[in-house]
Amino acid sequence: MKPWVYTVLYKMGAPWEIGVRPELSDLVKSGRITPTEYPRVLDLGCGSGDNDVFLAQQGFGVVGVDFTPIALTRAEKRIADAGVGERVRLIAGDVTDPGLLADEQGFDLVLDFGTLDDMKPEGRAAMAATIHRLTRPGGVVVFWCFYGDKEELPRFKFNGVSKMHTVVEPGEEDRLFGDAFDIERLPEPAPETNLACFLMTRR
Repeated sequence: MKPWVYTVLYKMGAPWEIGVRPELSDLVKSGRITPTEYPRVLDLGCGSGDNDVFLAQQGFGVVGVDFTPIALTRAEKRIADAGVGERVRLIAGDVTDPGLLADEQGFDLVLDFGTLDDMKPEGRAAMAATIHRLTRPGGVVVFWCFYGDKEELPRFKFNGVSKMHTVVEPGEEDRLFGDAFDIERLPEPAPETNLACFLMTRR
């Protein structure tokens, strides 16, 4: 979608803004992801910055990227209110742009919570290329998405995933990332939710 569409949705309430993602919190609090091993974080589609503030408070250094001005304005305020401005840098940019952060070294930890799955196939391929380029060998990607066989989803579901959503189809994660990443599907969210979170390690 275009930035103006996201601006309208943010003004209407942005239902995807749910605070710190529990999958990310669990990975950090369990010690699977630590600021010692993965100090530099790239958040692609950072939104209002909840994940970025959380990670900065744990000792990570974060670069957040979004192309929606209202989201970045809200993120700036949250970062300032939390007093973590020295650990977070925000960039207005397109995550499909092959020139995004072209002068940066590879990041240790890359996040995508619901950005890639909202794109058409060409956008997904371009964002996957960005993730390949900006994840260092040995680095990890946390990739969360709507997930399932579109034909098997209900036409409409009031509180859940349906044919109205754009989803990552089973196997698509391998087609996009399997050439360079070892892919682990985390146990939560559970498969029956038609949500998925993958922990992918760059070879």
